[in-house]
Amino acid sequence: MIVKKKTLRRIAITIACTGGLILLQRFCHQQTDGFSRYKISSNLTFHPEWETAPLESNERENLSKILSQPYRYLAKGAQSYVFLSEDGQYVLKFFRIYHLQPPFWVTHLRWPWFLQSYKMGKILKKMEELHKDFASYKIAYDQLREETGVLYLHLNKTNSLNQTLTFYDKIGIEHRVDLDQMEFLVQKRAELVYPALAKMVETEGVESAKDALSQLVSLLRLRCEKGIHDKDPDLNTNFGFIGHTPLQIDVGRFRIEDSNAYEQKVDRDEIIRITDNLNQWLRSRYPELSGHLETTIAQIPSCHDQ
Repeated sequence: MIVKKKTLRRIAITIACTGGLILLQRFCHQQTDGFSRYKISSNLTFHPEWETAPLESNERENLSKILSQPYRYLAKGAQSYVFLSEDGQYVLKFFRIYHLQPPFWVTHLRWPWFLQSYKMGKILKKMEELHKDFASYKIAYDQLREETGVLYLHLNKTNSLNQTLTFYDKIGIEHRVDLDQMEFLVQKRAELVYPALAKMVETEGVESAKDALSQLVSLLRLRCEKGIHDKDPDLNTNFGFIGHTPLQIDVGRFRIEDSNAYEQKVDRDEIIRITDNLNQWLRSRYPELSGHLETTIAQIPSCHDQ
């Protein structure tokens, strides 16, 4: 009987300790947004298709100044951890490489021969995701740099930056990384579309907000004209303004469409679809801006009119 009680006590202690560790892990994950240095580090090899054009001397000098200031944790996105510069003008996005690589148990554990195809499928799927994401960043940098505010893109490891970045995670722990060994992008910081428009109306008036909306429609039209499709065109979270200038701040879902699809997308129906939620928001709060948005879009040719 005494032995049974001791056994039950040990089981209870084990369960309590295990539960406590699980709760502690969840608490730490919540406090840090799951950030850890190893999640943004990689052993990726060189890929020529990821290379970007070398910076001009003035661009390199400006980049060095931008990266010489400390950065503090801002947010976690689907594809990156985002850090804000001390002057508040730039964001640096470290890609969540950990989620783009096969899990340890896939690559390092021994698999029986009849499961090798399953293992290779897992590895190839992660490789495909990585290449899709990196291809999207390249599209943004090469073809939509002004429209996305991307100032610099670093996908291949180098030995030319010679710069160490200091940044702080969500709970204030300091980290220092050699940027030559990291995959990241630097982007202008923009204020999200909805609060930016509300602030414009309040501080500058409706006409200023109309100008900003017109420029936003022009950005969307230009992207369509270039045959660039966005898998996740959410204006609420993926676009912003610097002053009246719109930027697409989420650059991880671009792809170049084939010529036939491209011809179908360059029309006002696509712009109406993308701006529908924004228009509903404007209609409920600023009817005059909603009318301006609809009038601006109506001036875009429709493929059905041709």
